[in-house]
Amino acid sequence: MPRKGGLTRRDAKTKEGSGGVQRASGVSSPRKVVSVEEIDRIVGEVSEELVVRLGLQGLFGVGDLRDVVEGVVRELVDEGRRVDKNSIVKRFVLNKENVYKYLAVKALEGGDLRGELAEFIVYSAPEIAGRAAPELYKLVKGNPVTLDTLRYLWERFGRPTPLKCPVCNFKSLTPDLTCMICGSTPSEEDVKKANNFEEELGNAVKGWHRRLVEEVVAAGYVYYDYHDREIKPPSMAKPGGVGALITLSIREKMMLREYLSKLA
Repeated sequence: MPRKGGLTRRDAKTKEGSGGVQRASGVSSPRKVVSVEEIDRIVGEVSEELVVRLGLQGLFGVGDLRDVVEGVVRELVDEGRRVDKNSIVKRFVLNKENVYKYLAVKALEGGDLRGELAEFIVYSAPEIAGRAAPELYKLVKGNPVTLDTLRYLWERFGRPTPLKCPVCNFKSLTPDLTCMICGSTPSEEDVKKANNFEEELGNAVKGWHRRLVEEVVAAGYVYYDYHDREIKPPSMAKPGGVGALITLSIREKMMLREYLSKLA
């Protein structure tokens, strides 16, 4: 029986032909030093392959990917891990959505957008595209399918408002009826048509007290509350709230008076 804490004969045996005692498994081998030239070579090769593997030809070049690739390579080197080109490429391909986001932001910040890049951002980096809809609109408005996609992304990821612009059909009118997407300042009449205002007004007053309907007729306008996304009488506007003042037409006033007459 071996002494406590000691090695048995079996533990001390060497493999035949090994020429010595094996190194204990807990002892780590020294890190391989990777030169600056080697890092630069790997970064270049990985970047070149990613341009092809991710379908970026004609849109982005090796230089657009070098920074993000070099960051990963240097991280591996600092951690003493194996730097293998194929493994790094696979890592980026598996996380291509993040690469697309990186490139989309890079393209937007570069300020030299063109139609092909705009479409790339819309379809490959939807969250970025939704937030950047005002910058992308002019570049994709000639493509109805891409434009519809951008409208959807604006409403999901951007800063949509309750009122739709009659010019570009984005929900993007500010309280002073200026469009954040196309920059137009449409008339109240056009805004009303685009947003089915008369129908919305008719539905809104059905839930009001008679006194509030009379208030609106006398005031000649309503308040479109952007927070609650509904039409309100002027007296119900919240202090410091955000909303648009919509003037009533003669036809709309007559509609409200007719409604009041039915309540009598």
